[in-house]
Amino acid sequence: MKKVIVVEGMDTLLMGKAVSLILEELKGVDKVTLDLDEESIIVEYVRGALTEDDLCDAINEEGYEVIDIFDA
Repeated sequence: MKKVIVVEGMDTLLMGKAVSLILEELKGVDKVTLDLDEESIIVEYVRGALTEDDLCDAINEEGYEVIDIFDA
């Protein structure tokens, strides 16, 4: 599966790397790609291993705010 996650205010490399690390630590995530221009992250993961809620909750629980998530 491949999802695009838009995170509010993610326009610096430091913040983008922090959010990337959160996702990379989730079991089932294969690849995380940062797109600062779009304030988003593209995450690739094993189908059935995670839900959209799992991805959003992991980010939101660390104090960031997911604005949108959609299929890549």
